[in-house]
Amino acid sequence: MKIVLVLSVIVSFVLIGCKKNEPEIPVKEPEKITFKGIVKRDAKGIPYSEDADDWNFKDKWVEQELSLFGKSLNTSCQLPESYGIIAYPNPSIDKIAIHVNKPDTVRLAVRIVDKNFKTLLSSDSLYAKINVIDLANLGIKDTVRVYYKFMDKSCEFRGHGDVVITK
Repeated sequence: MKIVLVLSVIVSFVLIGCKKNEPEIPVKEPEKITFKGIVKRDAKGIPYSEDADDWNFKDKWVEQELSLFGKSLNTSCQLPESYGIIAYPNPSIDKIAIHVNKPDTVRLAVRIVDKNFKTLLSSDSLYAKINVIDLANLGIKDTVRVYYKFMDKSCEFRGHGDVVITK
């Protein structure tokens, strides 16, 4: 009986000592936005520098970008040639105008985020051709990203543009 007790204690210690070390799974840091440039525009919207990544409809959003808006529509629709979007002035001290070319029935949704994807402004139902946004109310002096999507019936067309807020 004693031998069985001694053997079970030894086996227990061996099993505890042989605990398999699981590799630690590194905690993934949240993505941050890397700003590579802006489309500089004067107060009338005339460009004086370009950034091929901004203000177009070529974006392939990752999960973090998709989650800014929630539900998505079909993104494989043919983009009408008449669609367009610009923001000016850029850089801006206090306000930007987001000027769009789209049919009147098409809705524009916008998210302005900082480099950590913190949402600074959210609007889901913009129908006007020119929407003025007061950047002074955002409480930030830095580069921000404007994510946008045009929603036309069951289709959406999306992209982003960067804006520098000064002073």
